[in-house]
Amino acid sequence: MSAQVFPEGKKLYISGLRCIVPEAESSLEAYCAEAGQPWEDSPPKWLFAHAGMSSPWPAVESGPSDSSLPAVRIPVFEKHPVDYLCEEGKRRFGADRKFDLISYCHETVQRPLTTLPGFMLCAEFGHRHVQPFVLGQLGSLACIRAIDWSGRMLEDGEGTNGLLCIADRTEYPFSRTPWTGSIKGDAAVLCTLATEAGEYEVTKCCIQPFLQAGPMRAWTTADYERTMLALARLAEQALQEMKAAGNAPDRLVIQNVSASFVTAVGEAGERCGIPVYVRQTRKAINFFGSDPFITLQEAEDSGQLREGQSVLLLFASADFGIGLLTLRKAGEGG
Repeated sequence: MSAQVFPEGKKLYISGLRCIVPEAESSLEAYCAEAGQPWEDSPPKWLFAHAGMSSPWPAVESGPSDSSLPAVRIPVFEKHPVDYLCEEGKRRFGADRKFDLISYCHETVQRPLTTLPGFMLCAEFGHRHVQPFVLGQLGSLACIRAIDWSGRMLEDGEGTNGLLCIADRTEYPFSRTPWTGSIKGDAAVLCTLATEAGEYEVTKCCIQPFLQAGPMRAWTTADYERTMLALARLAEQALQEMKAAGNAPDRLVIQNVSASFVTAVGEAGERCGIPVYVRQTRKAINFFGSDPFITLQEAEDSGQLREGQSVLLLFASADFGIGLLTLRKAGEGG
């Protein structure tokens, strides 16, 4: 495990963090009622057909009564997430703000596919000569790879600042209820990356891969739970190594992947003497790669972080592993 992405003397900062949780909501009852309805002719349907799948995945449990379903309100995007990012980006940075790099990270599948969201962001900011990066197929860990790549490119002279975006919207037939995992809600994040100064200094950014047993399409709930506990053990090992090296963070933020994962990693943090900050709002929701940033924003707003303190954002995906992003809250001027 690499404890530092950037060579000695090189720094990367994150600033202007903005988390977007949609105001529109749906219920779990509405989602379950959607199961079994004709599928829209869409990219998710094409992927399912290519894989020979003909039912929602993970499968929706059949037969629950309305009274037995959790009364959880699920934030849902009514438009493509990139539309919200463009609106918020122009409002926050202005239409004339220039970036050297633009990264768009996603876990979910939606139209348009592949690189088009990145080009849409470039168009909104008038960046005709900026090559956008669109990163997927890495679960909730995509932003870790994006920060790594951005840091390396800025270090090599490809400019001084970048725009990082994370955005996800679950579309049927992909399920919002993954086995015993937390209910998935839509969200987006945008922030700037810079090499000179900023609000948070990136001091650690790495991925710990995990090789799953067998194809996820064949998983049972027991398979999922075993994987969650395996990822929790991987996280505990990382925390112990950081403590032994004298790099233990002042706070720990855990992605709300599942109750068992959050509990296990939280207990590991306590054994290592690392306080865990638990999000007080939307406790039942997992916001994909945006989730740890949403919790960080709440911790910041409630005064839980002081200048000079560090916070470890712990990301997790059952099919890829864990991601570790340590940020140090910088003072005035970085």
